[in-house]
Amino acid sequence: MERLFIALLLLQIVLGAIDTIAHHELMEKLANRRSAALELKLHSARGFVYGFLFLVFAWIQPQGAWLAAVWALVSIEVGITLWDFVVEDATRLLPNTERVLHTILAVNGGAMFAVYALATRQDWSAPSALQTHSFGWMSWALTAAAIGIAISAMRDGLAARANAAEPEPRALLRDHPQQDFLISGGTGFIGTALVEGLLAGGHRVTVLSRDPRRAALRFGGRARCIADTAELRDDEAVDVVINLAGAPVVGPRWSPARKRALLASRIGTTDALRAWCERSRRKPALWLQASAVGLYGAHARSAPELRDPQPVRGDFPSELCVAWERAAAKVSAQGVRVVTMRLGLVLHRSGGLLPMLSLSAALGAAARLGDGRQWFAWVHLDDVLRFVEQAVEHVGIRGPYNLVAPGGCTQAQFTQALAHSLHRPAFLRVPAAPLRLALGEMATMLLDGPVVAPQRLLDQRFSFLHPGLDSALRSGNAGLDIDPRSFHTGEGHPKDQHGTVATH
Repeated sequence: MERLFIALLLLQIVLGAIDTIAHHELMEKLANRRSAALELKLHSARGFVYGFLFLVFAWIQPQGAWLAAVWALVSIEVGITLWDFVVEDATRLLPNTERVLHTILAVNGGAMFAVYALATRQDWSAPSALQTHSFGWMSWALTAAAIGIAISAMRDGLAARANAAEPEPRALLRDHPQQDFLISGGTGFIGTALVEGLLAGGHRVTVLSRDPRRAALRFGGRARCIADTAELRDDEAVDVVINLAGAPVVGPRWSPARKRALLASRIGTTDALRAWCERSRRKPALWLQASAVGLYGAHARSAPELRDPQPVRGDFPSELCVAWERAAAKVSAQGVRVVTMRLGLVLHRSGGLLPMLSLSAALGAAARLGDGRQWFAWVHLDDVLRFVEQAVEHVGIRGPYNLVAPGGCTQAQFTQALAHSLHRPAFLRVPAAPLRLALGEMATMLLDGPVVAPQRLLDQRFSFLHPGLDSALRSGNAGLDIDPRSFHTGEGHPKDQHGTVATH
């Protein structure tokens, strides 16, 4: 009977690990969410209770009053779990897979403790004592699980403390007259920061999302969330459209079907937004379009900010970005000012690739990829938000901008700086050949990169909050005020890439 209990407990551990890794870490990224501070505290407390119980079940047979103490801990764990269910439902919309897995965990947990109650029913009447026992490899497996869950609990606790200490989102455009924003991709990494900042600034925001219920829950019902542009009226009052929507490029291999899906996720949303704009009786004043420096091609050594670049044939990121920009550019025929953000890798602890890279570096696994000399164009999220504010406020800002920091670096330099910021070594090397074999064409994003500079931003004297990598990596989430004098546009119009005034 006791071995059956241990077997059910090991199954519970495996299912719990799958839930934590798949849902909490990969899908929901709870450690990087300010709104998840309470949920992380509960996970941390439950993890320490679990870890202690695992060691007890592995090596000790409690009797009498000691058995009552064990059941008291089990009751605390059940109470924390029920509280966690309430908090989860109040703060986020759980994926169906997570709900199913929680049900399985609950059923298995009930069976597990029922078996434990039957196995220990004779121990209640015994004198209070702690007898040692061993289930061989099962006991050692439980010990390993106890150590693992204790480490996870510590991480959740530290993340909860960091998230709870994180300031409220900095109000964007707080001194600007109230405006209406329509944002596609508003639940993504950049989109979430924009929506929260605009709401804090007192603006009205409509979020176009594939899952409006999830979006509404994320923003506490403060943003209007829609699933389709058909829900937008012809006389809809929208001042600014910010188009960020697109499936993540990093993921499964770029098969022909995957490439079509990535293209459709961007062009489809852009075409739908443009179609609404064409039928709208009140045109938006500004269309902010997302793009990426991958547009220039993986091997570009100079990347001028051309308004109508040609795709690099055979380079999928380039073809994808050019097609996306061209689909959005057509809206200018409606008299809408179009500003394109050609983004580098956006850095911030709340999302993107930095949390994953930081975790790897913290574990001592920061690695140089290939020869490490490939260019690494990056920009801090604070500077992206800063640019959005300037684009809204200054009508002379139009056309494409390389939204990258002037302190670009190689991949090896970035890895070294990241490891140094975490007081870890960076001595690992990953050869290029295995990466290309494992990732196929997608490996070019890791092993190659265009050399780009924010030329138009520098010409216009844009003041970066984080011009250097050390500053960007040291930065937390502290809100920073914008000085409207930090962006100069001459006589109200920006200069183009050749230094001439673009009047349009």
